[in-house]
Amino acid sequence: MSALRDIQTQLDQTSGVIERFRSCIAEGSVIDLTGLDQRIEGMCDAIIQLPEDQRVTVKATLIGLIDELNGLVELLSQQQDKVSEDLKGVASRQKAVSAYGKSTNTTKRDKSDPAK
Repeated sequence: MSALRDIQTQLDQTSGVIERFRSCIAEGSVIDLTGLDQRIEGMCDAIIQLPEDQRVTVKATLIGLIDELNGLVELLSQQQDKVSEDLKGVASRQKAVSAYGKSTNTTKRDKSDPAK
């Protein structure tokens, strides 16, 4: 039973981590997903080692965790789309500034007027 309790604790902790990630993204903060995949893989490996009757007891929690991960992926996709759009806007402005700069630099000077 201790293994089952440990797995349930790990699932709950991972759910909390994912919720904190989602909060950080909503606030516009950067998150570090390093190690999350290994953590989840370790839990899945531990769940496989449980007797079948105990695996069933964590099924609902595991499905909930999958839903939370899918929600995190959706938020990250939205954030990526927003950043991509912002970068396109910056690139367009840079092109416009560059084009404007080229047109003013190529204007012919009037040689008869030394001030020009």
